[in-house]
Amino acid sequence: MDALDPDLDVAVAAMVAEDARFVLIGGFALTANGYVRATEDIDFLAPDDIDNDRRVLAALLELDGVRYRDDAPLCDEHLLDKTHLRTKTRAGVIDILRGGLPPLDYATVEKRAMRAEYGGVEFLVAGLSSIVGFKRLADRPRDRNDLIGLAEIHGELPVESIPGLDTDT
Repeated sequence: MDALDPDLDVAVAAMVAEDARFVLIGGFALTANGYVRATEDIDFLAPDDIDNDRRVLAALLELDGVRYRDDAPLCDEHLLDKTHLRTKTRAGVIDILRGGLPPLDYATVEKRAMRAEYGGVEFLVAGLSSIVGFKRLADRPRDRNDLIGLAEIHGELPVESIPGLDTDT
């Protein structure tokens, strides 16, 4: 399967239909926070929870998902007890990040998330402080540019200490 342009409403609808818990992060969350730029994939943060992993996998399978790196059919071992799964689906490339460490862990990001509606489906989107944290942690040129764009819109950005990035813990 060739990678397609990301189709957010189809991906979110599949996740919601399977009752999967997730927060939208990445490029689409940037847009929800006021900074619009093109994105090549859809990024979801999910809790570290085996039952939820199975719901996420069911959604990805409903989207004809395969593992990105080798087109392998998806199975439990690709997501359970892993921190990341990159897939190709008919909704485009979807990245699933699991768990995380404070302040970028699922529980914290979920608590700070905004409610959004797209394609008739309601879901959670990472708030500004979480997006800033993810961008600072990734620290790629694109992420640094995203932070500049967000600062032009929002002014001084909320910056929290991130273990391993800002401290030795």
